[in-house]
Amino acid sequence: MPRSPRDVPAPRRFGFRALCVGVALVACSSPQGELSEAPESAPTVSDESSPASAAVEPVASGEAEEAAPTRAEEAAQISTPLGHRVVRSGAIVYAGPKRRERRGRTEAKRPFAIFSVEPGPDCEGEGWARVEQGGFVCLEFAAASDGPPQIQPELADGQMLPFIYARPKILDRKTGAIAKVPRYQDRYALVRGDPPLDWLGPDRQYTFVRTKTRRAGLMLIDADERATPARDMKIAAPSVFTGRELAREPIASGLRPAWAVGRPAVLRERPEAAARQVAVVDYHAPLNIDPEPIVVGEESWYAVPDGAGAGTKAYVVAADMNYWIPGPELTEAKPDQLWIDVELGQQTLAVMRGQSPEFVTLISSGAGGTGTPLGLFRIYEKLAISPMRSGPNAEDPYYVDGVPWVQYFHRRYALHASYWHDDFGKRRSHGCINLSPKDAARVYALTTPKVPRGWNSLLEHTGDPGTLVRVRRGTDAVTDRRLPLGVIEEGQEGQE
Repeated sequence: MPRSPRDVPAPRRFGFRALCVGVALVACSSPQGELSEAPESAPTVSDESSPASAAVEPVASGEAEEAAPTRAEEAAQISTPLGHRVVRSGAIVYAGPKRRERRGRTEAKRPFAIFSVEPGPDCEGEGWARVEQGGFVCLEFAAASDGPPQIQPELADGQMLPFIYARPKILDRKTGAIAKVPRYQDRYALVRGDPPLDWLGPDRQYTFVRTKTRRAGLMLIDADERATPARDMKIAAPSVFTGRELAREPIASGLRPAWAVGRPAVLRERPEAAARQVAVVDYHAPLNIDPEPIVVGEESWYAVPDGAGAGTKAYVVAADMNYWIPGPELTEAKPDQLWIDVELGQQTLAVMRGQSPEFVTLISSGAGGTGTPLGLFRIYEKLAISPMRSGPNAEDPYYVDGVPWVQYFHRRYALHASYWHDDFGKRRSHGCINLSPKDAARVYALTTPKVPRGWNSLLEHTGDPGTLVRVRRGTDAVTDRRLPLGVIEEGQEGQE
């Protein structure tokens, strides 16, 4: 992982900043205070197709803080909005009508609800507006909007991701040569053959909102109407994988949910490599297995009930599948409490309700010397969309734009969507927990803190603490590594 811009181990109290996220193959970071801007609209196609918790005492500061409202108080204060506002670059949300404790940020160019307005220090114009989550926004640079606010990122019907993602093509993997791709002021400049506005960076994923086809060929159009020729760009084809809803696909007693990770996974009539093949299971297809391993020589196998037909078992080699391993009971979890359980050995994530799994899926965690930290954590910040980049002087510099559904749980580690690979079930990241786009959106919608409509980010606070996240390996116990509510620990995680 790259070093933090501030290589300081001391905790930061009530901080708000865009932090680093480890992503596939390389680590990443984002500059302090930077949040990506959403386009004016969700990706559209013009004339052709587009690609597809335990209570913790708040930490006292040097001065008395205003008491955070409870959920009941907040509900009483916030009912019908007074109106809606929009800020072009997004507005910082504070915990009170002063520029002090930051709580979140509204999305750029997107309306958000306000419920009252009052004068206050260091705020020109209309004054301070009370918003959701007990927050306040200075309306100095805000404009009136008809609303209504929308959940971010905004997705059209059937849309899986908020952008079209693409990067310059790798021309020669042996030499590392990457295409030099021009970017133009707009599509008309590209068609006219004007000099390019600039050139795309070689180690960066870019976001686009629509495509255009003209005599010049397919063009990628970004949120600022800049045009990039698509011929030397690799357009991402995001994974369509999604996990298993156990209420819809219940697992018989004594069996475990599993997925094929071989390409493909082969089922045989006996647990032997030379045995007759009876079926082939597509990549990422679900299986139900008997979790008792059958060891034959140096290989382990698992029985698949009905794998060779009704009432007839088949067998799959362990290397060709991953399965969910129940963890030790989390005694503090109440029967109706939702929490997240990540198991690194088999690369799985479960959405738990009390002690029972409701949804299970595959992940990609840290690989090699950049492992994902073990422990019991709490989601301390959520971002609908965030850019991610490598740190200063990184050996493999890169920039990944528009990463959706980001949930930080420890320092610079997060759960987030990965649109650049389909290797779920394999270790692939530099420490973060990669989820498929569909799974990332699902988990993000379930967890706390709840990011309001029209907002891009929110930090946990006493009125809305973050969801518990346990990261374990097998059934081994883990250390409770939660920090007091409102404390963000700076610095880098040691390699594990």
